[in-house]
Amino acid sequence: MNKLEIIPLGGIGEFGMNCLGLRWDDEMIIVDAGMGFPEETPFGVDISIPNFDFLEEYRDDLTALVLTHGHEDHIGALAYLLRKFNIPVYGSRFTLALAEKRLEEFDMLSDVLLHRVQANDVVKLGHFSVEFIHASHSLVECFSLAIRTPLGTVIHTGDYKIDDTPVIGRPYDLKTLGRYGDEGVLALLGDSTNATVAGRTPSERDVIPAFEEIFEEAEGRIFVSTFSSSLHRLQIVFDTARMYGRKVCVLGRSMQKNVEIGEEQGLLKIGHDEMISISDSRSLDDDEVVYLVTGSQGEMRAALWNLATGTYKGLEIEKGDTVILSARIIPGNEKNISRLIGHLYKRGANIIEEKRRLIHVSGHASQEDIRIMVETARPKYLVPIHGEYRMLFRHREYVKNHVPGYSDENIILVENGDVLEIDERGARVSDKRELFKTFIDEESSEAVEYDVIRERKKLAYGGAVSLVVTIDKKSGEVAGEPQIEFQGVAGFDPLNGFAAEARSELSSAVSVMKREHIADRTFLKEALRLALKRLIQQRLGTKPVIVTTIVEV
Repeated sequence: MNKLEIIPLGGIGEFGMNCLGLRWDDEMIIVDAGMGFPEETPFGVDISIPNFDFLEEYRDDLTALVLTHGHEDHIGALAYLLRKFNIPVYGSRFTLALAEKRLEEFDMLSDVLLHRVQANDVVKLGHFSVEFIHASHSLVECFSLAIRTPLGTVIHTGDYKIDDTPVIGRPYDLKTLGRYGDEGVLALLGDSTNATVAGRTPSERDVIPAFEEIFEEAEGRIFVSTFSSSLHRLQIVFDTARMYGRKVCVLGRSMQKNVEIGEEQGLLKIGHDEMISISDSRSLDDDEVVYLVTGSQGEMRAALWNLATGTYKGLEIEKGDTVILSARIIPGNEKNISRLIGHLYKRGANIIEEKRRLIHVSGHASQEDIRIMVETARPKYLVPIHGEYRMLFRHREYVKNHVPGYSDENIILVENGDVLEIDERGARVSDKRELFKTFIDEESSEAVEYDVIRERKKLAYGGAVSLVVTIDKKSGEVAGEPQIEFQGVAGFDPLNGFAAEARSELSSAVSVMKREHIADRTFLKEALRLALKRLIQQRLGTKPVIVTTIVEV
């Protein structure tokens, strides 16, 4: 098979669940294994991950999992993938430190082979050779990947922006990227998250002036909520607190974990007396403390929500406090954040969001960053990835209009489940696979089948009907009228006689059945379910879930 196959399992046409396979001959590598936050949340689902059952047909081909960086939308499904396919994992020191915490929760750490790599390391993986290119992002120790294949080099950007002045680490390694551009790049798989945003994405350092102004103005306590993995932002909080004579108290499990990892690895610079416990914070004056907390997305289990609702270990938001929400809103979290802000306002807090001050910058490439990426790599084919379809589309249109030499012929839009095939004749989508998400109950960390979610959705929209039919064991005949209970069925009124009509209709349906059909319990249940379904649709115009039970007496 002298062709390269690129197969996205998630992250295309959506936020999160980033996961992609590259296959040559009988070998396949996977890039990232992320989770997402599904729209089906009202139906009892907390997170979603790619359906890795799709990879069963490639089980013998799987060679390695390569991680670009440590955000949850890139490593959150790690344990679920490795539980099915225990393949070696490659990532940076910080990325694997986050991954180890995940694997420990699943009691899998001792069973997984983790390989730590640094920028510019080259790893040979069968037909593939991967060089890890240092990338700037809102996280630290992130990579773009230069994946050499027998057909040519594929650049996978991961999440990136061209940040010339990051708070931690070096700027994006355009020199190494340019070297591959000079050699010739077959395909560029490029982050599209900010493809609708004009200009350059601001540097991580650009939020420092606003933080300094807020700390200067604030007379009371300061609460800063941001993504716990954004070490650049955490370092800014520690630096600004030091400048204004405040101690930092870290609240929330993931925030405490990531601060600990960052400090252990020398990525966060924290003085020996600059971080204090919650008990020590209570003894300080209000203008001597800043709380660094989880919950910027309005999560009800996070520290900020509990502080705003008065349920956090005897500590709560009060009048005169300043709350800095230093994070973008992840699509789907708008309602939760709105409720959180409402609670904060009720308590008299001064709330500062990114719309009011420059307290957050994106970690993703805007249009000018994308232009720099494409002009430096100069790929034969551009494949927009990571983002909703409108972002992929705008990525294509921007490059077509602003980078000479690109047109619809060499910019290829793909979707999850597409098999993008590249050979010496060209590039094309050769196959489309239907990929369902796998849903995870965060309480139990167990998968919830797609059919279960579909059934829950039916229950939510149509309600439920319980039908119980009693059969006399001796005679084999139905004993009495069927019993019917309606729950949440639109249009049903217990006083309008519909229940009695339904019982009568079902009794009539049974009376004309042959004895052998009544004896066949499966046939009887389905026949009664269909009869009741038709009646409800005709009279009420709705489609509830009907559960039929046969009782023998």
